[in-house]
Amino acid sequence: MMNDSKLFVLRTWLRARVLDVLGGFSTPQPGIHILNGHRIEKKSDADAFRKMLTELSKTVAFIRIEDAVRMIIERQCPSKPFVAFTFDDGFMDDYDVFAPILEEFGTNALFFINPNYVEGNEEYIQNFDDNVVMTPDKRPMRWNHICELSKRGHIIGAHTMDHYMVNSDNKQILEYQINTCKEVIENHTGVPCDYFAFPYGKLTQANDLSISIACQKYKYVFSQSDYKHYYSFGGKVINRRHFEPFWPIAHVKYFLSCNKTY
Repeated sequence: MMNDSKLFVLRTWLRARVLDVLGGFSTPQPGIHILNGHRIEKKSDADAFRKMLTELSKTVAFIRIEDAVRMIIERQCPSKPFVAFTFDDGFMDDYDVFAPILEEFGTNALFFINPNYVEGNEEYIQNFDDNVVMTPDKRPMRWNHICELSKRGHIIGAHTMDHYMVNSDNKQILEYQINTCKEVIENHTGVPCDYFAFPYGKLTQANDLSISIACQKYKYVFSQSDYKHYYSFGGKVINRRHFEPFWPIAHVKYFLSCNKTY
């Protein structure tokens, strides 16, 4: 009898094979697609990301994230596929890899950061990597990197102070994690922080209280769930589709082949 870890490996393998097949026959569909990534796993993933964008550019148009958001808010239904990018957690991969490659393709990204990770000491960074986001051996962007990206036309968004799961009922903690995050980012960048994404991204990992607090503080709130629909939480939250730059291009094409609805 298989244990849980072996079952997980088997299911992951089977899922990948199914996506290999389905993705081979998939074509990105008209709509406004927001892809949300996090990291690279090895240095060669930078080239893989560039190749992914080169291949996608044959069938989609890359647009700036603020334009994608505007189109969604206006409830536009474009006749061709548009793709924009966001990245969570604020790893140095954002500065070293994602931003410069996206600039090669004439577009930008929205980077959601955690200020206490940005300012963290070695003990905080290791705990964040190993026990919070489960992504060992990463380094955070510091404020000089973040401010430079902002000046280069990228958008800096809030992701709570500590990558905190906001399905709590503790209003005081939620206000610190959500509201203080905005204030810290604005103090450092000198630019309004209008975008918030709650960590982990599933709809069960936020609640009405936290979404209400976020919507009062930010113009735009994002999840990473229910990607076939543009909105969740009664039209308050904009949905994104999870991807990683090292995924096979066929998998990404499959996810871009969905017909999105409002």
